[in-house]
Amino acid sequence: MSFINLFLLLIISISFAQEPFLEIKPFQPPGFEQYPSSGHVDHHHPYSNDTDNLFLRFDGTEFFDDVLYPDCIYGSSCYDGHAGTDFFMPFNTPILSPANGYVLWASFSTPADPCPGGITPNGDQGTIILAHGNDYFTIYLHMTPPLNVSVGENVETGDTLGFAGNTGCALNTHLHFEIRKGSWFFDSSEPYAVDPFGWWSESLDPIEEFHGNRSEWLWVSNSLVDDGDNGFQRFQGPDWIRQSQGFNNDFWTSPSITEPSESKHHAMWVPYVESTGEYDIEAFIPSGDNHTTGAIYELYIKNDDGTSNRIQSVVDQSSAEGDFILINTMSLPAGAKFAIILRDLVSEGASGSNVVYDAIRINPLTSNIDTLVNEKKIIENINLYDAYPNPFNSNVMIKYQIEKTANITIRLINLEGKTLFKQDIKNKSAGAYTFKWNGKSETGEKYPSGVYIFSILSNSTSKSKKFAYLK
Repeated sequence: MSFINLFLLLIISISFAQEPFLEIKPFQPPGFEQYPSSGHVDHHHPYSNDTDNLFLRFDGTEFFDDVLYPDCIYGSSCYDGHAGTDFFMPFNTPILSPANGYVLWASFSTPADPCPGGITPNGDQGTIILAHGNDYFTIYLHMTPPLNVSVGENVETGDTLGFAGNTGCALNTHLHFEIRKGSWFFDSSEPYAVDPFGWWSESLDPIEEFHGNRSEWLWVSNSLVDDGDNGFQRFQGPDWIRQSQGFNNDFWTSPSITEPSESKHHAMWVPYVESTGEYDIEAFIPSGDNHTTGAIYELYIKNDDGTSNRIQSVVDQSSAEGDFILINTMSLPAGAKFAIILRDLVSEGASGSNVVYDAIRINPLTSNIDTLVNEKKIIENINLYDAYPNPFNSNVMIKYQIEKTANITIRLINLEGKTLFKQDIKNKSAGAYTFKWNGKSETGEKYPSGVYIFSILSNSTSKSKKFAYLK
């Protein structure tokens, strides 16, 4: 890419608002899908090598004790003055480009002096910086030789940039993954760093004080997010256990605790909300023993000013094993403005020794009906055809076709948003199918004349059709 093209890329990046653009996590996934995040961005002041004994996490939680690396609280915070997210992984794990970009920097150079915590640097630090053409820049630190890219190259999502190491200011092998907005330069007094996991506190993000940059969720996700998907993140903790069952045959557990000071495990989901409206928010509960009766799901809705409103829903995870269970029904804004956080902390009086972390999905309800009928996002593996006859007074048939095996949910909804019929079908085989309805409930009662909606929910979003019933 020429200097002129690079200049145009940077100019264009300043001109457009940002949607989530990170298509994958920045590493080759292990067999259990993701490495946990082991070091957060310090929202109080994410500048390197200068500490003020206050660490502020993405959910607004503050830490005042043991916040200096490498002695920060295991599973809770790490560390004061940190500008990126750390992912611990085996040496030589391939580091991948999470989005298309252009290589601005790729070299081994002198690390910070002194290193945080007074540790001794491990030689020159391997660093890569990518420009993504949208005012965002991704930074990769502690790479081991050799680097797989050179300055001036274009990279695509999934390309190998290099390999995880422990060069520079690092004791153990890990990737320091950092996002900067507005500039790729390192500025210790007014940092450009933002948090790709967003900011979900009820107060303003202190990062905005520097350049007006706001920390937003930057990972591309869907309306159904499993525990291994891009819209899910598990954070470091000492007692995570992975189980080989549940939705898509895996889920995580952590020991339930009742004292907030003992909390060491948390995870978050950010489903993508296609259209503003009412949604059922549901969690998959796998089969198993000792699931807690008092899991506390924290539901965050982001306001226009960047702050969030939080609602807590207590869910009995022992009550619906092997199926989705309703967490809450809420009005959600379009875009990546809704998050769910689940911790190991359970409600007072809860029984069961384990908190379960598995798939989360959102199902559109009443106020989404018109949007669903005019759905712009196409589910490539499902075709839904018009109802026939329409209107009908005896029986109506709606044909749909599945191009590949998928988990689907079929719903019949009236204009008041009430679900009249719902069926979850796992591993529905590819083929053509017909839904037939006679205008009656499952107990044989006739429904009134009116307009109804037939909806199919797949792994990403819904396709729906309206039809009229005339008796």
